[in-house]
Amino acid sequence: MAKLGPTLVAAVNLDRAVSEDRIQIRLAEITALLEDVPAAARQSVHNYVEVRFQVDHKISTLQERISQIEQRNNRYRMFAETAQGAEAELKLGEIVRAFPANQLDWSGRLKIYLARWGEFLLDDPREANSEGGVFPAIWGTVAMTMIMSLIVVPFGVLAALYLREYAKSGPIVSIIRISINNLAGVPSIVFGVFGYGFLILVVGAYIDGGPANANLPTMPSTWWWLTATGLAVVAFLAFMTTSYSLGSRKVLTKQRTPHLGMISLVLWIVATGAFFALIAFTPDFHGFYRTGLPNPTFGKGCLLWASLTLALLTLPVVIVATEEALSAVPNSLREGSYGCGASKWQTIRRIVLPHALPGIMTGMILAMARGAGEVAPLMLVGVLKLAPELPIDLHAPFVHLDRSFMHLGFHIFDLGFQSPNSEAAKPMVFTTTLLLITVIGTLNFFAIWLRARLRKRFHSGQF
Repeated sequence: MAKLGPTLVAAVNLDRAVSEDRIQIRLAEITALLEDVPAAARQSVHNYVEVRFQVDHKISTLQERISQIEQRNNRYRMFAETAQGAEAELKLGEIVRAFPANQLDWSGRLKIYLARWGEFLLDDPREANSEGGVFPAIWGTVAMTMIMSLIVVPFGVLAALYLREYAKSGPIVSIIRISINNLAGVPSIVFGVFGYGFLILVVGAYIDGGPANANLPTMPSTWWWLTATGLAVVAFLAFMTTSYSLGSRKVLTKQRTPHLGMISLVLWIVATGAFFALIAFTPDFHGFYRTGLPNPTFGKGCLLWASLTLALLTLPVVIVATEEALSAVPNSLREGSYGCGASKWQTIRRIVLPHALPGIMTGMILAMARGAGEVAPLMLVGVLKLAPELPIDLHAPFVHLDRSFMHLGFHIFDLGFQSPNSEAAKPMVFTTTLLLITVIGTLNFFAIWLRARLRKRFHSGQF
């Protein structure tokens, strides 16, 4: 052994010398490459290398500290006997808490039970999500559901108002209603594929780096300006045609009014298509986050795209519920309002919407409940197994739409089918499932209570 020691030391010194020689050679190559780089870029490279060296040094220091703590914990072990009589060996680092279970009274057991629930609801997950809490998943689920509701409810209510109060029976209205019914029957995973293929790969990439980053063709500048001029002319004609057909409806013949309405509709459709074409194929836009590429900001799954995808998924629920609520309002209330001299919009705002509010709130809560329980679309548009940061926090701008998030439904799927130790994760799976069912049941119970309260309020005011 005495002869072997100097040999090992010499071998280590030789390896170290070889490594240092390789580092010096590599540094010389980098220095030679930087000679042809401008001074400003060279300084940026030096700053990057310095920051990277400091970060690597801190990481290695932390890893060394973690290894020392683990070695210190592993020196001590405890042998215990389970309730089945088997002997178990426990490392000190694996023990999270200890208490004499057989010596506790009912108050001590209740205290421990509530403490465990507090840990489950308020702590972060650990041990591959099989232990700890689910607070990031709860927070992500609530944030996504609230943003989804803010998107889907206004559009759903406006669409239902148009279909029920303004639109006349015809082929276009029939096509819209059929499309809404078909949209309600589309599998949820299809919405996830749409969100990934269009919202992320096209819209998100466009926001990050412009049309080139989204693989969209660009118009030549001459054609772009010609299209913009044509858009202005078409939009002006559409506005004038619509104003003339609506303002002169009483003096026009019945044969001319439908034709003017159809012409104005076609002009508005052409103007809308030209507007989106100008935005999508503009040659002068290079994105808002070009400096961050190739690391995308919005060209990846995030809270915004997940909320938009689920808003499309739950839109038929809000439209159908709102239409049913509007149709349940008696026509006598509308006729009485018209008889008092109120306009159509005043009647809708002061009479129809307040009486339809219970049904509208029911549709909103049902949409929130369905969105909170969906998993398949979220797997493609923004949910993660473990998100390092919350999507909504106390740091400006407070709501971070570009961040990924955790979700209770995906948390259940990950623990039940992707966990390396599924047996150890079973308690967490069952408890998280109970929590998700409780959240959805609470939303539905609140919808029923609110609907009954609003109905009682308006029915008591009628005579």
